[in-house]
Amino acid sequence: MNIKILSLLYSLSIFQSSCLHKNKSEAGRQPSDTTSTVTPSTIQLSIDAPAFPGNVQMLLPTQYRKESTGYPKNVRDKDWYELYKDHKTGQWLIAKADLRITYSRDECVGEDVMIINSGREGAVLFFTPFDDLTENITTVLEDIPLIPDSNVTFEMNGKSYTLIPKGNMYNDDGTKIKDREGAKDSEGNIYIGQIKSFSLSFSSSQTEAYHITTIEEASGVIPGVIWAGDLNGDDLPDMILDMSDFYESRHLYFFLSDKNDVEKPLKKVTDLNVVNDC
Repeated sequence: MNIKILSLLYSLSIFQSSCLHKNKSEAGRQPSDTTSTVTPSTIQLSIDAPAFPGNVQMLLPTQYRKESTGYPKNVRDKDWYELYKDHKTGQWLIAKADLRITYSRDECVGEDVMIINSGREGAVLFFTPFDDLTENITTVLEDIPLIPDSNVTFEMNGKSYTLIPKGNMYNDDGTKIKDREGAKDSEGNIYIGQIKSFSLSFSSSQTEAYHITTIEEASGVIPGVIWAGDLNGDDLPDMILDMSDFYESRHLYFFLSDKNDVEKPLKKVTDLNVVNDC
């Protein structure tokens, strides 16, 4: 069943956030989520692709600082949906977001923080709805690392698609890693100290490969596919990618398919970068 909803056209500032600490004391008074502003220097928007459809907004289940970045504005005034994995069934699902908003004190940075979470376990992001959003989503990929020079190919509705990651890999000591096997530790786990000049392209059996995003330098993290499948019922792949560049940050990209663009159907609709360092 398709969910047809007009997206609310508000501006959502994008913020840096501090690290989450276990010892947080509840603030005595809950402040409004509309009181703070964000200076342009705190906003981190990617400019590597035009927005499509252009009015989708995102939130991550994390915390947001009051003084240095400002709280997300007008959160309660918007319709939010969430993508989450039901740990009992193992299925990925879409539902009206069950937002839980609290306020606390982060002593790491000495600031009050706004904490946004979901009442459901397994939520990876919140987003405002778009045309043709469907409850009957299809999942084809989840939790796949994007290691340079290791293509990820998958099938969907009888068609083949490929994600093509490129870049230079290094160990913590600066020595270059030549291939995927060289990135494995003694237990067979993949660890890469640094990736430079990371780029990601996408192709299908009907289209030539084209660039979709870039990371100049990533330290202590590996880009990856959080989820891929069909969100808008057009039998073409949509994706949530983790394009974080630092182990204390979380930078998610939201891609939707455009059935009207045969050559470049996969397009970024929005992204959000939240930094959790002190």
